[in-house]
Amino acid sequence: MKNKIEEQYIDLLRDILLNGVEKEARNGSTLSVFGRQLRHNMSDGFPLLTTKKMYFSGIVTELLWFLRGDTCIKYLVDNDCHIWDGDAYVNYLKKCKHDINSLHLSKEEFIERIKTDDKFAEKWGSLGPIYGFSWRNWNGKSDKEFNDEFGNKGIDQIAELIRLLKETPDSRRMVVSAWAVHNLPNMVLPPCHYGFQIWTKN
Repeated sequence: MKNKIEEQYIDLLRDILLNGVEKEARNGSTLSVFGRQLRHNMSDGFPLLTTKKMYFSGIVTELLWFLRGDTCIKYLVDNDCHIWDGDAYVNYLKKCKHDINSLHLSKEEFIERIKTDDKFAEKWGSLGPIYGFSWRNWNGKSDKEFNDEFGNKGIDQIAELIRLLKETPDSRRMVVSAWAVHNLPNMVLPPCHYGFQIWTKN
C-alpha cells in the first residue's frame, strides 16, 4: 500500500500533466503549475517515494550537509554524494573567466582537486549562502562557525525549531525558511524547496 505522501505526489503529477503550462527554465522546457503544496503526517512513516528510484544515501548525506550549515561541496564529495558537483563546477568556470591566475580544469579534475586540496576546496567549492547557511545562520555574514567578522551570529533556525518543539509544541511559528531575498544574488542556485513548517498535536 502506498503512503499518503506518495498519493499526493501522484495527484500532483496528474495535476501538472492536465493543467501545466509549458515554460522555459534553466534546465529546458518544463510543465509548470502554481503554488502547490504537499503535507505529510510523520506518523504515516518516512516520506520516501517508491514510484521512482530514490538516491537514499545521497538524500541523507545532503540533509546532514544542510544541517551542518555547510555551503562547500567538499563534505558531499568526501561522502561520495555528487548532487551539487555540476552547480559548483559551473560557478567555478564563471569565476575563472575573471581570474587569470586560476586553472581551467575539466569537471573531473575540478572534483578531484576539491577532494584532495583543502585550500582549493575552500576557494572554489563554496556555493554561496544556500540552504545550510540560511537554516543555521540566517542573516549572518559568514559561514565560518556561524559568525561574521565582528563575531555576530546569525539566527540558527534549526536550533530555534528544536527549542520550540520542546518548549511550546503548539506554536504556529515553527517555520524554517531558505528564501533569503538579500542573499539570492550570492547563491549559486536559489532554493527550490524554499521553506518548511512543522505542526504538532498530541
